[in-house]
Amino acid sequence: MTPTEYLRPATIPDALKALKRGTALAGGTTLAPRARHYALLVDLQALGLDTLTAEAGQVRLGAMVRLQTLAEAEQGVPAALAEATRLEAGLNLRNTSSLAGSLIGCTGRSPLSTALLALHAQVRLEPGPVQWSLDELLDRRLKELQGRLVTEIAFQTPGLMAYAGVARSPADRPVVCVAVARLEGRAPAFGVALGGFGPRPVLVSGAEHALAAGEIDGAAQAIEAACASADDAWASAEYRRKAAAALLRRLAGEAVR
Repeated sequence: MTPTEYLRPATIPDALKALKRGTALAGGTTLAPRARHYALLVDLQALGLDTLTAEAGQVRLGAMVRLQTLAEAEQGVPAALAEATRLEAGLNLRNTSSLAGSLIGCTGRSPLSTALLALHAQVRLEPGPVQWSLDELLDRRLKELQGRLVTEIAFQTPGLMAYAGVARSPADRPVVCVAVARLEGRAPAFGVALGGFGPRPVLVSGAEHALAAGEIDGAAQAIEAACASADDAWASAEYRRKAAAALLRRLAGEAVR
């Protein structure tokens, strides 16, 4: 087998050139164990994409921000997002895992992705720059990221945000989780995301519109419907329907006041 080539570009144009034939290496927690299977690894650590800023009602997260940095953030970062980040992985992995890498490699059981979906986070990519919603990124990540580079994830500071989940143990990933955010200056004025199963968390637009109308029962019904085919080895769809509705009611009781 040909030895893996390694590059550490110092600029985004150089990184994009290398990514035309290579694979991005961010925190390395996913790729490092399989490094010998890649012809070229492009290390992104020298690109300056590890900043976190919160100003003018917007939080901007560099793609290379470590999860532990987000978990410890206080200024401008919702407490519920920091909590979801702490639940994403143990301390050792949080210290090495990058934000973008965690989102691109996530499954439906990701608390972090669920929370950011509820915030209707936006993703900036190069070349361009172009902007996708996080919802789009999760749909397009497997087929449309070759040659592209995620540089930033951003969201507007919510008026309120809450996250809750049910897991088999405190340290385990959730079998069902819900995030609710009250969003300023957009319609509908709520973001609702459901996770705990499947290939990725999902936005529940029916619940978002119902909460905007003050209809918690309608929102609970919408989130139950989103669990209709949620059977897997971890939990049944029936269990998830009941648990997700209960979580939604608990979180929404405060959000719609």
